[in-house]
Amino acid sequence: MTVGRLLSESKRQFDKRPAQVQQVFSSNMFAAGARWMFEKLHEDDELGAVAVFDPSINFRYYGYLKYGTSLLAFLTSCFAFGKLHLLLMPLAVLVFYVFEVHFLFLFPLLLDRVENPILTSIKQTYLTGFIKALVWVFIIAMYMLSGLLNPRNPWRKWHIGCLSIVLWYRYEVRDRV
Repeated sequence: MTVGRLLSESKRQFDKRPAQVQQVFSSNMFAAGARWMFEKLHEDDELGAVAVFDPSINFRYYGYLKYGTSLLAFLTSCFAFGKLHLLLMPLAVLVFYVFEVHFLFLFPLLLDRVENPILTSIKQTYLTGFIKALVWVFIIAMYMLSGLLNPRNPWRKWHIGCLSIVLWYRYEVRDRV
């Protein structure tokens, strides 16, 4: 599978039920996002297989850990690159994604209640291929962010990008853990 095919499949699946777009930023965005991802992760489960969302998982903690670490790396590298030369500062975006990609499969792993989800996410990122994961995440992120330019439906591509991570996990990672 290629990242283009992954995004196309995500778009196709998302367009089956486009009314599912919800406001992304809220006080419970990580729990709401996790519930949405859970529904997508189990959408094609066999009839009779009942999966139950576990609200006791502290998705806020893991979300702040994931994006707090990545943002701290971004700000630190932005400052460091800026000290060297202002034109190097955009490289801080790459540093953000170098850190963020380690947590690529964190939320799907949490939803599947895998032991040691952080270490497992890091391991699965490297088993997937670090460079492949980094490039694909960067492409998906640009796709997601480009959707914010659409004033009529700014969150559509955001949701499709999130769905692509869920599908990537389902297709390539889930059977390995």
